[in-house]
Amino acid sequence: MPEYERRAIERPVQLRAAPEGSSSPGILDGYALTFNSLSRDLGGWFEVIDPAAPGEVRDDGMLDLEQHVRVICRTNHDSNLLLGTTDAGSLRLYVDEVGVRYEVDLPDTSYGRDAAVLADRGDLRFSSFAFWVLPDGADWEYDAEDRLVRRVKALRLVDVAPVSDPAYWGSSVGLRDFDLDAIRKELRSETPTEPEAAPDVRAAALGRARSIQITIEGSR
Repeated sequence: MPEYERRAIERPVQLRAAPEGSSSPGILDGYALTFNSLSRDLGGWFEVIDPAAPGEVRDDGMLDLEQHVRVICRTNHDSNLLLGTTDAGSLRLYVDEVGVRYEVDLPDTSYGRDAAVLADRGDLRFSSFAFWVLPDGADWEYDAEDRLVRRVKALRLVDVAPVSDPAYWGSSVGLRDFDLDAIRKELRSETPTEPEAAPDVRAAALGRARSIQITIEGSR
């Protein structure tokens, strides 16, 4: 089974105060992924997440987890720095026109308090997400600028993470090795071309053109 993939989102993470009476040092709020936004160059190809990729949305705007089962939140994707999970209700995922947004109630632990301080200072200010592409869940295409783009149409979200270095998670970790030459060749072969007329058809067309020309010249 291939390794799941990770991408970074360079949208600011915000720290909000926890509800009164809560032991949490705060709530982190950020976008796990954004729709129809071209990624950075991922090694000769780019990526776009389709709005349909995360699946169904509940009436309250939260992501239906049937497709995703369980999503976790970890600082820098580190399992030793667990911040919340959807099954415990400490991590919540919402879908809007921008993308999938997450809220996580930071735990009252040493690393939970560290995350609050780092986010408040602006050190932990971006997000990353890990995902699997579901079977037949992606198409390849060329965009208007002739860039090779993978459009992800169905994915399973694994985890979301506030990160300190989006460049690392966005361009060097968990990237798939694709046969780009084969993909380009297949796309080029699908490009419609003007079919060449058969020799007898070309000859007939040429004869008609000459006939028209002779008739016009003879009428002068």
